[in-house]
Amino acid sequence: MLGYRGKILKVDLESGEFSDLAIDPQMAREYIGGAGYACRILYDMIDSETDPLGPENPLLILTGPFTGTMVPTGSKTSFCSRSPQTGLWGHSTVGGHLGADLKFAGYDGILLTGKAATHSYLLVNDNNAELRAATHLWGKDTQVVWDELKKETGFRNPGVARIGIAGENLVKYASVIVDHYRAAGRTGVGAVMGSKNIKAIVVNGTDRKIPVADPEGLIALAKAMNEDKSEDPTFNMYSELGTAGYVDMASMMYGSLPAGYYTVSDFDSYNLSGTSVRETFLIGKSACFRCPIGCGRKVKITAGKYATDEFAGPELEVTGTLGTLILNNQLDSLVHCSKTLDLLGMDFISAGNVVAFAYYLFIEGKISKRDLDGVAPQWGEIDSTLALLEKISKREGVGDLMAEGTWAFGKKFGVENLAAQVNGLELPMHDPRGFSGMAIAYATSPRGACHMTADMYNVQMGQTNEALGIESFDRFANEADVAARLQDFRCITNSAGICNFYPFLAEEIVDLFKMVIGWDYSVEELARTGQRIFTLMRLFNLKMGYDTKKEKLPDIVLQPLEGPSEGHVPDVEDQLKTWYKHREWNMKTGRPSARQLEALNLSGL
Repeated sequence: MLGYRGKILKVDLESGEFSDLAIDPQMAREYIGGAGYACRILYDMIDSETDPLGPENPLLILTGPFTGTMVPTGSKTSFCSRSPQTGLWGHSTVGGHLGADLKFAGYDGILLTGKAATHSYLLVNDNNAELRAATHLWGKDTQVVWDELKKETGFRNPGVARIGIAGENLVKYASVIVDHYRAAGRTGVGAVMGSKNIKAIVVNGTDRKIPVADPEGLIALAKAMNEDKSEDPTFNMYSELGTAGYVDMASMMYGSLPAGYYTVSDFDSYNLSGTSVRETFLIGKSACFRCPIGCGRKVKITAGKYATDEFAGPELEVTGTLGTLILNNQLDSLVHCSKTLDLLGMDFISAGNVVAFAYYLFIEGKISKRDLDGVAPQWGEIDSTLALLEKISKREGVGDLMAEGTWAFGKKFGVENLAAQVNGLELPMHDPRGFSGMAIAYATSPRGACHMTADMYNVQMGQTNEALGIESFDRFANEADVAARLQDFRCITNSAGICNFYPFLAEEIVDLFKMVIGWDYSVEELARTGQRIFTLMRLFNLKMGYDTKKEKLPDIVLQPLEGPSEGHVPDVEDQLKTWYKHREWNMKTGRPSARQLEALNLSGL
């Protein structure tokens, strides 16, 4: 199969047996790869009785057909499972070099089933795979594990996915850290990996020539696209300043970067911005495989309390959660918090939200110092943050409760309505009061509150995809139909193995399918495929017991704020009506119509 390697490595952790699962050409045409193809496989393997942290819950790590090729940003890999955080569809997509290494080793992905009898790591060296003891790695942070595995395996630059102690201790939002601190952070896939006694996956691949339909045409198109996109302002901002380059704009122009746990409208965030990083601690940048942007930051702090050798710098989400969300504007402390989360292996968004929620509840007098094991957080200081993160990662004291997420933490004190989450997944740092399209994106995302399954903030700032009807005219308007089309499109980019930060047009992806796989796709088929994948994810969630009553935003973000958001609060109910009408789904049950299922070849599910 052009663009694919044609097989998934299946590892039965209980028996230690290895086998190959063939990629089905027709299923690939309908679901592409990544999270789309993974959802189709896992739909038949998981039901509502599946314990997300039990051996019966599979973990499928899958690339896309563009991963490892010349396609710009062709680096992505999706970690997919039933989420221990939400009980719903769980996937987290990550860059780095792991995906390309998997393809170079001759595989499109890895399927882990069962549970290893002892602490282990998986080594894949081209077509040879083995489970090795990882007792000496258990309890180690993600940097130590990375260093030791490169030394132990003898490979200079293998793809390495590993968990920290948070994953070992089954923190519901534990992440998988990949290569140079890219993270499969959302939905708790790190906890699933930990539940299987797998500390790490090391992949060394040497066959870098993935067969494609038109090699010369692909090289020429990739070059032309990179030259064209280099003029895009967002492309340039991420390249020059990293994702935190958006901080000033989000905070001062749009009011979309939340502060003071979603209650403060005016907070000076300049010290945390990508510009400030560049002017102070920046020593270089990093890029995922085939990425011309290079949004990753490399920083070094030579003196002071938070001095650190070279490490990954803070990106936008942690700049929000452990910066503005706790009213901390000290960049060196933010760098330290970001590094701590990476070493422990916890999702920046969920972990930061849980900590910020504790700050808010304590300062508002809703919980006491005793409730937090003697920790007394105050806005702007991070000693409390560091103490709580340590407790969470080890599930010690109050950390055991906080490791369950904001909803569970809030419910303990009778204030779950204030927990900034949807379906158990915490809100990213894109306040829906600043961009109304994020309200419907959060309310209806297959994995809970998520900004990557529909980045409406980009669309409502002017990014368009006209061939798909993705265009905004007012950031405060009900554009739920646009959000639905964007959700479908993001199913395509995710499943193909490419990055949201690169402004792909639908027509370009059609051309890339032709040059990589040889498919004669049309824009219409592209849109229909995205719709099929998104609909399948809804069917998966309905199978898990999805409840449409939870399609709402938390009370904390439904209070108007002055400033750049102009007192706007999105009308979620109105958006839901528009969204369900556009999709032709039943608003009460959440189920797609029989006509839609038949049109998308999903009638049997």
